[in-house]
Amino acid sequence: MIKSFQIKNYKCFPELSIALKKMNILAGANAAGKSSVLQALLLAYAAAPLNIGSLVNISDILGIQVGNPREVIAQNGIPISNGDMGIDVIEDENSVSIRYKLKPEYPLNLAIWKNSEKLTSRICYLNAERKGPRVSYPAGGNLNILPDGSNAAYLVDRADLMNWQVPLGARANSSVGKFSTQVEEWMNIILGDVQFSITTDLAKVSTDIRYRNSLVDYGVLPTMTGFGISYIFSVVTAALWCTVNESAVLVVENPEAHLHPAAQSRIGKFLQIISAVGVQVIIETHSEHIIDGSRLQAAYLKKTEDMQVLFFQTEDKHIEIKKINVNQNGELSEWPKGFFDQKSQDLRDLLSIRRMNADRK
Repeated sequence: MIKSFQIKNYKCFPELSIALKKMNILAGANAAGKSSVLQALLLAYAAAPLNIGSLVNISDILGIQVGNPREVIAQNGIPISNGDMGIDVIEDENSVSIRYKLKPEYPLNLAIWKNSEKLTSRICYLNAERKGPRVSYPAGGNLNILPDGSNAAYLVDRADLMNWQVPLGARANSSVGKFSTQVEEWMNIILGDVQFSITTDLAKVSTDIRYRNSLVDYGVLPTMTGFGISYIFSVVTAALWCTVNESAVLVVENPEAHLHPAAQSRIGKFLQIISAVGVQVIIETHSEHIIDGSRLQAAYLKKTEDMQVLFFQTEDKHIEIKKINVNQNGELSEWPKGFFDQKSQDLRDLLSIRRMNADRK
């Protein structure tokens, strides 16, 4: 488990420390720094296995294209030793300090220095730009989810061949722990009435998936369905994958994408259950339904102490991060201005319009 990490001179953060819990939800306005925090964490885990002096290509960090190294170094940065930018990560039993240095001869890379190479957490990351419906999907990925989720069907197929069993606490309605059974049952809970079949052609290095429901009793291509099914399939697969892999940390951007509000709440509950069985979860979201579903499930499971919401907001030309805790009733410790209050503002405006129209009569 990642206990905390510190960022120095990365993009908009001259210096930032974040303590993590089992369930962590990052929320806030656009361009408030949420994605930058996740990128920094991913950058640390990309560099941790490398030797001192190695080069990190920041144009491809687990599928993220960050850009020019000179532009990611904070312009108003602080002095640090052994580099221009730094990320420190503290796990339960290990820690690492990584420094990144600009090299004129390598304009698209950063050279690294570090004091250790031991990080045990295994990052399972799904970015916001996931693969939607396709006729077929790639096979492969070294039995880890690809950042765009494109190999999720292949993982499900391999998991069954390897007899991976989802732990009891993460199972849906069935006592059967078979991996594909649990993916399908969770899909049914979140979306309702979804079944699938998967075949992998190793010669073509591709995997096919077909969906069906009570209205269509034969398998149809993903391209015959909406984006929500394909998007949530990779999220459910990645989350259950984490339950059968030791020290896995699930990082998901916008799990609510293409989902109806009711399904968003259910995916929030599902991810909270995944956290409760021992998987550390880090979510970036713009959905209050994700937060509500998660805190409701945390209250049911009596796991509210393991959950936090980190609210990012821009104030006086700097970014402030407010930690919002959850009490035993599932209630948030505070509700800052700008924290999912748009509905209340819109309702007040509608009432004002009603009053104006009534006065004109």
